[in-house]
Amino acid sequence: MSHGPILIVDDDAFVRTLLREMLAGQGHALREAENGQEALELDGPPPRMVLLDLLMPQMSGMEALARIRDRWPSTPVLVISSMDSERLVEEALEAGAAGYITKPFHPVEIASAVRRALAA
Repeated sequence: MSHGPILIVDDDAFVRTLLREMLAGQGHALREAENGQEALELDGPPPRMVLLDLLMPQMSGMEALARIRDRWPSTPVLVISSMDSERLVEEALEAGAAGYITKPFHPVEIASAVRRALAA
């Protein structure tokens, strides 16, 4: 099990702040990126987990998901998106996402999804 930080990838600074405050309060080390490209260029230990938005500039969330899974195959990726079509959820899960949460989300929902993904 990797002991790197949880990586938050979202172009919305408000969402990143919300997730950062929520997860830091639970004792998690964190890193942030504004988009998939930035996330993939980060140095340092592999993330323990990635929280990934799907609608971002520069690289689609689905492309970022595929490239993150290639780079860090054992790192769980939790998709957090405002898009909640059944087809998209299935597509993300088939592409290797550990879970899918729709925005707006509840802190308890995030906490339990993170716990489940890290325990798996």
